Amino acid sequence: MNTADEYWQALERGDRPAALEAVKRLQAEGQAPLEIMESLVLPAQGRAGELWLEGSWSFEQELAATAINEGLVHWLCSFSDAPRPGAALVLVACLRGERHELPALVVAEHLTAAGFRGEVVEEPELVAQVRSRRPRAVLLSGTLTSSLGDQLALVAELRATGVPVVMGGAAFGGDERRALALGATAYAATIPDAVRLVHELPARVEPLPAAEPTPAEIEAEWILGYREEITPYVAGALVARHPELRPVDRHAELAATVDHVIGCLAASLVTGDETIMAEVRDWVVRVLDRRGAAGDLAEELFGLLAEPLRGHPVAGALLAGARSIDAPPERVPPAECRPGA
Repeated sequence: MNTADEYWQALERGDRPAALEAVKRLQAEGQAPLEIMESLVLPAQGRAGELWLEGSWSFEQELAATAINEGLVHWLCSFSDAPRPGAALVLVACLRGERHELPALVVAEHLTAAGFRGEVVEEPELVAQVRSRRPRAVLLSGTLTSSLGDQLALVAELRATGVPVVMGGAAFGGDERRALALGATAYAATIPDAVRLVHELPARVEPLPAAEPTPAEIEAEWILGYREEITPYVAGALVARHPELRPVDRHAELAATVDHVIGCLAASLVTGDETIMAEVRDWVVRVLDRRGAAGDLAEELFGLLAEPLRGHPVAGALLAGARSIDAPPERVPPAECRPGA
């Protein structure tokens, strides 16, 4: 059995010590930390996400595998070469409200390998760190499209410092317009793009101009403010109609799915990108279908979500459009964009 198979079997069992032994074996064979991350850990993370999407793995199994992968990437980072003296600092953080740290850790490692001092910081401390340490740039990593609607204030605060803000990750669906709509200085589709942009962008940029919130942004703010009330209402109504969803584990997963849809609606409102709702509708259909749910459950979900949003015309129009138009298969969010992690 090769090392990759051993590592995967350890993830299947949730066995962190066995996963660590597989990583140590590659390290002893001379592989560098980044090599191990990219040849072993990241492919395994992608496979775990696909198995959850297919319904082969439970929510808890996927979370356990993610925790092991993130912990081992942290461990691998401790063996990386120290940055050269005087290397420019680049701060990397997850988007506000996200906990998907794995991509941010890998980006920081690539930046350090490219001659910068890449450092991951927690989002709550990010603005204060930028103000006090004046980094060369800030990179924001986003995994969930549903997190985009809550980023306007964070990006505006960062841009007010004059530091360039680069955004990237699966949340953006390969579309720079989402990042630019949130106020980013630039969008990076890949890690090499992010490294190149840090080299090329000016050391200081203009703050974002002050602007009144648009009607769509006002609706998004309301939706996010009442998200904790809307989610259980919609999930509870679905469970009442479909008793097969009543087991605690399925009910919790359904609530996470509803919450993801609500976040995507806010993201669509803030970015002006209607394709987000078409994408998430297709994603919900796939998730529910793989779990044997009734064929019209996704339609019911969107219909129930429209009820508390009757006074919000832009959101209502987006929901109506998503219910009538299928998303192109190639724009479906990656499996690692599952909600709730």
